[in-house]
Amino acid sequence: MAFMTLKDIDVCYDKKKQVLKGLNLEVEEGELVSLLGPSGCGKTTTLRVVAGFIEPQSGIFSLDGADLTKVPVHKRNFGIVFQSYALFPHLSVYDNVAFGLKIRKLDKAEMDRKVKDILEVCGLT
Repeated sequence: MAFMTLKDIDVCYDKKKQVLKGLNLEVEEGELVSLLGPSGCGKTTTLRVVAGFIEPQSGIFSLDGADLTKVPVHKRNFGIVFQSYALFPHLSVYDNVAFGLKIRKLDKAEMDRKVKDILEVCGLT
């Protein structure tokens, strides 16, 4: 069983414009995923379902076997950065990446390790 699963996700806006139809995605723990596609294909909508900003009309979103489809956004422990390259243009790349971890009051050493790890994955070391 995958760590994160989107199963048969349907999302419609204004009851007429279907953005996602039967979306299925499985992600293993620790796997890095990139959503690529043209404007309007549902990339941001998919992220909004995962974060809990919108609830799909049908389908299930689960994490580690737990159904989170109806769990409110503030209880999901997910973050999302929209399509701008800089969350806060006045902060450094490091501080932008560390922002959410600081809000969670993560230990400085653990935060530093996590930030360096993700910057390395992104080729920003």
